[in-house]
Amino acid sequence: MNMSRVDPFTCTFCGCLCDDLALTIDGGTIVEARNACDLVRPRLVGLSTARGNEVGDDEPALARAAALLRAARAPVIVGLGKSSNETVGKAVALADRIGAVVQVGGPASGPRITAFQRGGLVSATLGEVKNRADVVVFWATDPVVTHPRHWERYSVEPVGRFTPEGRAGRTVVVIDRERTATAEKADVFLQVDPQNELELLWVLRGLARGIPMKESRIEHATGCGVSDLKNVVELLKLARYGAWFGGPFAGRGPVAQAEARHQAVAGLVRDLNSPTSRFVAIGMGEAGNAHGAEAVLAWQTGLTPSVDLGAGVPEALPGATSGVERLARGEADCVLVVGDVTLDDWPDAARARLTSTPWIFVGPPESPLAASATVALAAATAGLDEDGTVTRVDGVSLPIRAVRDRGLPTEGDRLVALLSRIEASL
Repeated sequence: MNMSRVDPFTCTFCGCLCDDLALTIDGGTIVEARNACDLVRPRLVGLSTARGNEVGDDEPALARAAALLRAARAPVIVGLGKSSNETVGKAVALADRIGAVVQVGGPASGPRITAFQRGGLVSATLGEVKNRADVVVFWATDPVVTHPRHWERYSVEPVGRFTPEGRAGRTVVVIDRERTATAEKADVFLQVDPQNELELLWVLRGLARGIPMKESRIEHATGCGVSDLKNVVELLKLARYGAWFGGPFAGRGPVAQAEARHQAVAGLVRDLNSPTSRFVAIGMGEAGNAHGAEAVLAWQTGLTPSVDLGAGVPEALPGATSGVERLARGEADCVLVVGDVTLDDWPDAARARLTSTPWIFVGPPESPLAASATVALAAATAGLDEDGTVTRVDGVSLPIRAVRDRGLPTEGDRLVALLSRIEASL
């Protein structure tokens, strides 16, 4: 007789990493996902949790992958943006053994981390925002659409220790290119052309610091009315506790300006802090575990998000030690891709080089990468088929629990098996 049960579940489909979901499983199928948002529920309900046995005799593939890595003189390991923290640690161990460049996260990791390393960031946990924030700014982001539970769980609606009125006690400001779904629910909306985002951030910072500026030049640079900008700045300065949320590239403008925008946001938020007001900046977070992967690489090598271990010691220089850039320049002779990545995010030169370079894919067998790799090793998906730990955008680590068992090894198991075969042959 089939018995239904309820399993706790941590969702990794967006940066919220909601850990209060409860899945009702009946007859080997998920029939209800309590607390799931409208984006996630269709992906979970109906999913089979029946035990499978999808791995076959893959010893030849393992042997071939190990041989490719063992023979490589300039190997590169990339991906890991959706892997568990435990898997990232095993990838670093493998990279250290074979002298590889290891690059984690996604295309947004480099600009964000470089900006943080250069100027620091006043930040906080989402729990602190929930309990304290009375002014919330959404900068070029639309969480009502992309992070449905952020609004209700962390930033705007929840009742906190020092925000007993919940939504009624908070002022919400949206600055974006158009009136989005989030803007429709905000108290203040300021429209900005994405091409002018960087200029607007610096003007806001200047106004916050009381620096005299010509109004005609402000309007020319930002496309915004001076009175509107001054009103926004005064609102931010009156905050008892303000929280600034932005997307992975700190705006919708040119990607090439992402690092500069991150630095401008950090500077503005730093200037908004005073003896009577605290202001923090936090990203919205991306799907998967990019922040956890960056953290693991940093605590194991002292550097992130791309580290060259070829010299026997960790080395990092933005751009020069990027795994994808190395591939684009023809400086990699074997690539190991861990987890499902979007190759469209890579430069054209890197994608072209990949077609003529031996490469190994470790990840879900249904990924299109499995069909195009030189060697593909099927692996479980963290958060669905694999237990472990992931890290939220604010640095809080959370457990993930498998809800099904397809009979696949984890990504970490695959990396350990590769390392074992390489060491056995040396």
